[in-house]
Amino acid sequence: MHSTGQDSGPANPSPLFHHRPSPIQKFSKRYGEAEEKVRFGNFLSNLKEADKRQATDRANGGSSTHGITRFSDLSREEFRAFLGSQKPAGHVSKAFKASKPIKKSATGLVDWTGTYTTPVKNQGQCGSCWAFSATEQIESDAMRTLGWTGELAPEQITDCADKAYGCGGGWTEVAYSYVKSTGGIEQESDYPYTSGRRPNKNLECTEDSSDYVVTVDKFYKIDEGSGTEDAMADYMESTGPLSVCVDADSWSSYTGGVMSTCGTSVDHCVQAVGVDRSDSSPYWKVRNSWGPDWGEQGHILLAYGSDMCEIASDATYVAVSTV
Repeated sequence: MHSTGQDSGPANPSPLFHHRPSPIQKFSKRYGEAEEKVRFGNFLSNLKEADKRQATDRANGGSSTHGITRFSDLSREEFRAFLGSQKPAGHVSKAFKASKPIKKSATGLVDWTGTYTTPVKNQGQCGSCWAFSATEQIESDAMRTLGWTGELAPEQITDCADKAYGCGGGWTEVAYSYVKSTGGIEQESDYPYTSGRRPNKNLECTEDSSDYVVTVDKFYKIDEGSGTEDAMADYMESTGPLSVCVDADSWSSYTGGVMSTCGTSVDHCVQAVGVDRSDSSPYWKVRNSWGPDWGEQGHILLAYGSDMCEIASDATYVAVSTV
């Protein structure tokens, strides 16, 4: 698609638009003529918001950059619907509290990317972040404790966890509870992810217990009250990644750097994979499920020490076994 979108946009577009490629240029998106006018309007509004977010973050001591992403043509309502973290009815809250003491690290710097993580995934046009966050954590803990390697199937959780809403949202503990109760999770190769391309499909659970490879025995939540963030960092420095749930409403325009300004309404679940407390501006490294072309190769850096984006609200890990 070679159209710039300018011809069908406003007659006097914002100066913010000049010299910046639109989403249809950068991400090869295709629109009909009527939709293109709407998308171009969204694009101009989102550019203004991106510049505002960057200026605000810099004023608060952050270093994040904001600009054009694959979400720049969406309305705020469309983006928020895409996030997909919500506590369903019957939310499972009986996670075991992490046992004390959590071993502390002497380094203050760790990054488990590539050691206890699979490649960055993409949830597509589906609010299944909760299923991805849980799947990634099960993968990480299977690598860490079992020496098992492979990619597990978020589609199985999206389709089959009956106390969640598929692409309409869910919660990581619901996903863990489902895997524990059903007896296991399949590999991605046996239960491929399709909801990202068909978010409005009817949920059809086609799990096959003969293909299960790993199961969840217990799941744990790190909850130390006002010291939760420090306890999380102690755990990560000594042990491994953590599933976390955050406020990602302002992430739609993020392109890099350390974010120091964020909201407090949890709407998205991801995975914390690194932390650096030794840096002059300490930060968390968080793996997202929006593909490797978002942010810093699929990751975002969040300022450490002030519960940025509510990162300490629901930090969990699992005990797993092979099937």
